[in-house]
Amino acid sequence: MAVITGLATLTAYGRGTGPLWDGVLGGIPALSPVTRFDLTGRRARYAATLPGHPDLTGELATLIDGACTQAGLTADERAATPLLLARHLTGPVDPATAALAGTCGLRRLERIHTNACAAAGSAVADAAASLLLDEYPRVVVAAGQLVDADGFASFDSAGVLAPDGISRPFSAGRQGPVLGDGAGALVIETPAEARRRGAEPLVRLAGWGQAGDAHHVARPHPEGRGTARAVAAALRRAGVGAQDVGYVNAHATSTPAFDSAEAAGLRRAFGPYTGRVPVSSTKPLHGHCLTAAGMVELAVCALALRHGLLPVNAGYLGPDPSCRLDLVLDRPRPVAARYALSLSAGFGGTCTALLLEVV
Repeated sequence: MAVITGLATLTAYGRGTGPLWDGVLGGIPALSPVTRFDLTGRRARYAATLPGHPDLTGELATLIDGACTQAGLTADERAATPLLLARHLTGPVDPATAALAGTCGLRRLERIHTNACAAAGSAVADAAASLLLDEYPRVVVAAGQLVDADGFASFDSAGVLAPDGISRPFSAGRQGPVLGDGAGALVIETPAEARRRGAEPLVRLAGWGQAGDAHHVARPHPEGRGTARAVAAALRRAGVGAQDVGYVNAHATSTPAFDSAEAAGLRRAFGPYTGRVPVSSTKPLHGHCLTAAGMVELAVCALALRHGLLPVNAGYLGPDPSCRLDLVLDRPRPVAARYALSLSAGFGGTCTALLLEVV
């Protein structure tokens, strides 16, 4: 078990977990016409972006500093803490990224996770594993990706993005995601280290699981085997049963194959309890943040537990027989849950499950 003592986020709703929670709870998508780059020849026209042209490395440095400040880390404690980073790379690590840990007063950049949309979840799971192995008493994890011309063009050319600018996870008529700016940072530490420092935990990471379905380079296994194995591993590590899970923040990108596979994986993991576990994806609201999706959605999951409210599965048109789940529809749902799952998945069949526990 590990505890998260500092958490900072950036999305199209603004900087901070407060704007993110207010936006998600309000259920109004943070979408706008793309003006950051030229859309000539593009089918999709919308994304969830911040104004202007923010610098990702600078934003990550600010977020890391904010998470460390919230956790109450001293300069000496920062200097002993490594950084795990989830960030999309198309070539060698640039000097600013390589220097990010030093810029923030941290020990060193330990590892960069680049495994697509599961990267942030994978980085958090690896950080927790390093605590379990007594490699470090504390780790900082950061993740970020901003909507840019190349990424937008790649998804649009593949015909993946929703042409009407509306993401509809698990819904009949879904046509794909809408991209979004996203970044975040957290401080994760052993419970003993948090107690020693007198730090107040925001949420516990009770369990985590990682799996690969080894099916196809760009398509999930239709039975959701990777998702099911990742969830089972997270529950087993925490000593928790499927009946104890009070919410799932799903990866659901609104693509027909991925949503159906994820739903199948959840049914496989939860069995007879499937109909009792509320599920929603918040990507229609803050956008699909790709490499940073797991960080933004972990924050949403933690906030849902702390506030006792589950965000809606926005954009829903009607049931799809392949997505038989207890979806949170129409309005936020009050809940007194102890455990919640945050799921991520990426091309290549990689899946992660993070089991959060309310403190």
